[in-house]
Amino acid sequence: MNAFDTSLSAPYPASSLAIAIRSAAPEQRPLLLALYALHKKWREASVFEDPHHAVTTLNWWHQELENGLHGRVTHPDLLTLKPLLQQKPFHAALQALLHGHMHWHHLTRIETSEQLEPIVDAVGGSFTNVWLMLLGFPSQTKLAQSAGRALWWIDQIRHIGHQLAPARLWLPMSLLKELNLPANVILNRKLPLEQRVMQGKKLFMQLEVIARSALEAYQDVYKSLPKSSQKTATSLHLLMCQRALLLSEMTQNPEDIWQGLVTVSPRRKWWLKFWSRL
Repeated sequence: MNAFDTSLSAPYPASSLAIAIRSAAPEQRPLLLALYALHKKWREASVFEDPHHAVTTLNWWHQELENGLHGRVTHPDLLTLKPLLQQKPFHAALQALLHGHMHWHHLTRIETSEQLEPIVDAVGGSFTNVWLMLLGFPSQTKLAQSAGRALWWIDQIRHIGHQLAPARLWLPMSLLKELNLPANVILNRKLPLEQRVMQGKKLFMQLEVIARSALEAYQDVYKSLPKSSQKTATSLHLLMCQRALLLSEMTQNPEDIWQGLVTVSPRRKWWLKFWSRL
């Protein structure tokens, strides 16, 4: 798939992202869809198995984004954002997201959780920061950072069973040593499911605590906002509510993360959308 392939850019209709985007104002939806598509393409490029392909693709995006500052873009999703790209604050925010994915590509080994935090903010925080800018939300730093951290951790836990690889072992070595959990055990997908669940039980419990703490920090920031600001941030908040539901699902069925089957039914997602408006 090349940089111009838009066939898989839109989120699945019943996905949390699609539901959140549809809750935004009609004029904001194409902008949020463009952001999602770019985020998805950059994330995919950052984990290409061929390092040369990854670097070449990400560098192409870097140049294309640089051209956006002067109104010279060719990719459909950047064309959607073209008027905003010529505004330096927005351009810098979107550039920070791309740079986050570029740093993620070069990540090979993390010794401590503290070393992971800049990557979490560069990817998760930058994504939610741009989202809030597209909603016209003022002074979004604290909200964006807290939302981005929760979003990043929940999504990483969700895919831990099938996206970890020797070149993409983002788990802090200090955590694995603390749990007496060799990296090769976590990476071995050929182990029987029961064994993977048993070996990864303590790891999931630790990661769930981190994700829950990040989610609570977001909720505290959101609750401290004036009602008018909460209304402006509705679509992002709905996404965070969906992720909270997903985290609860994983907590109830932790064995599912090792099969890559964790999801929330569309019925529960739509009910949450209705409930969040009450």
